[in-house]
Amino acid sequence: MRTYLYLLLKIMTVTLLMAGCNGTNKDSSLTSTQPKGLTKVKLKNRSYYVATPRNNFDTKKSYKLLLAFHGSGQSAKNMQSMAAFESASENYIVVYPQSKVEEWNEGCDCNKPHRLGINDLVFVENVVDDVKAKYNIIDGELFAVGFSQGGLFTQNLMCNSSLKFAAIASVASPMSEQLSQRCEIVNHTNYMMVHGTNDQTLPFEGKTHSNFGLIPSRLAIEIIAKENSIDSGVQLEKSQAIAKYTFKNDSYINQLVAIEGGGHSWAFSSFNTTEELISFFDTVSKTKLDTYSKLYRVDQQQKNDVHVRSMGLEHSGPAIILLSGFNKNFHSDSAWFALLQPLIAKTHRVHVIERFGSGFSSPAEQPSYASFVPALDKTLGLLNEKELIIVSFASANILAHLWQNSPESQFVTSLNGMVWIDPDVLLPHSISLYQDWPVYWYRDAGDTLITHIEEGNWTQRTRDKLIDERTTTETLIPSQYKAEMDWPYFDLISQSRTQIDKQVTRAREIMNYHDDLNRVISADIATSTPISVIDTDFESHDIKNAEPEFVDNLVLWQQEGSLWSQQISEQSGGQYIPLSNSDHMAVFQRPDDILKAIKNIKSK
Repeated sequence: MRTYLYLLLKIMTVTLLMAGCNGTNKDSSLTSTQPKGLTKVKLKNRSYYVATPRNNFDTKKSYKLLLAFHGSGQSAKNMQSMAAFESASENYIVVYPQSKVEEWNEGCDCNKPHRLGINDLVFVENVVDDVKAKYNIIDGELFAVGFSQGGLFTQNLMCNSSLKFAAIASVASPMSEQLSQRCEIVNHTNYMMVHGTNDQTLPFEGKTHSNFGLIPSRLAIEIIAKENSIDSGVQLEKSQAIAKYTFKNDSYINQLVAIEGGGHSWAFSSFNTTEELISFFDTVSKTKLDTYSKLYRVDQQQKNDVHVRSMGLEHSGPAIILLSGFNKNFHSDSAWFALLQPLIAKTHRVHVIERFGSGFSSPAEQPSYASFVPALDKTLGLLNEKELIIVSFASANILAHLWQNSPESQFVTSLNGMVWIDPDVLLPHSISLYQDWPVYWYRDAGDTLITHIEEGNWTQRTRDKLIDERTTTETLIPSQYKAEMDWPYFDLISQSRTQIDKQVTRAREIMNYHDDLNRVISADIATSTPISVIDTDFESHDIKNAEPEFVDNLVLWQQEGSLWSQQISEQSGGQYIPLSNSDHMAVFQRPDDILKAIKNIKSK
């Protein structure tokens, strides 16, 4: 009976393909022309196809990995022609694996590849390893989607593969009775089912059969959500010809998209499957790269990536490099440049470079300014800029200084000058204040604190600080620039700080800040290129609100900081720009002064 059903499925699938499946599918295997950008790769006695992004593919950058599995009787090239994910996003390398026989070993223990002992789960693991050896793949960004019987196979991946997927999707597939009864999902994941309610091949309402029974899709999503430890009730949302059945918790979302009247098809008049799945994958991804963001592979051995957000690439002249430092809560990432970068991009190429553990850059076991110096230099080389102006905010002047003075830095000769915004004062008295509270407390707490954070005990306090920071930021932006502020990006990056790994990175960076400061105490600042210093009087607020016994130290800190900043500017040929009645977050409050300082640094 299973053989008969397989032949019936194959006949129906081929018929649908030749009919175009609502005018969207074309059997590319019927032609001798291989799609542009599609590369066949042989792997032992198997094969798969790789499709790189149609636009702007760059071997220096890193990408997410998406596996797309064809249906019964189809081929990998059929799937590519039908889905064409590589045309829908520049952030994915798409792999179209080829089944060894007519279909996949879907986990029902009832079909031909099962009888032949074909281990497709191991094959997929080998494909992933092979792709990662040949391309730069972002850690933790593995996705899979399957059509028809290929969709049943992606459920087998979810239930039985050792691979950890960020998200899985199936199209035109309910779930086999056998797999539903023994599915145990160890690696919980996000999941989306897309299924037409009038599917006559793999019915939406399931099918009773002694060898190949199918359960209804609505029951399948309930079972899968439960296996993914989602205990919430279903949320039903209806619009036009689409009904969405959603189960979600703080970590995962599992969803059935039911297409009213839809048949056994990839595309529907009311639902662009390719675009909708890419949107779903992007939504649940931890690496939510926007149009301007790229990851550069700076260490092939450790698979380390640096997040760079680039704007204004149409301009000529020196490129502006933005490096972020700490605010009062020791948060430090590209969110602080959500206003300044688009303003600079009106006249210059401008790149924000994020340290390891910040934004979308790879995590680091011991994050610090000093440890990031080699990666900064490598990133600058990959950007291939001939002239650079570095703009550092707050303590990021430590990174700029260490990079400029490292004998191993290769791209210092490209430096035209620097702008330091409220830099750390690299003198003994000021450094002793920086190393005081809360730095010494973090260091004393050490691994005990890290364990406490890893248990989620600081997540709520982090959220509370983010609310306060956003409110403060809103009040700082001048009225003429409110429309320029990139709030979606600000929120995207700042909200990522609630992730446990980001909280741990912040704690370790504070601990290592102590040693960064020791490296630069009483440092000889290089004066071969101009350094302009923007010096706000934010310390006045601290002095005004300090306990009497701390006032003298804080006054001295402010005084020596202003004198030190003025001397550095004069000695290097830069400008000293004091700002009164200013907040430390000058990147939001005083963008005009920063833009003027950049403009005054001349090209070589």
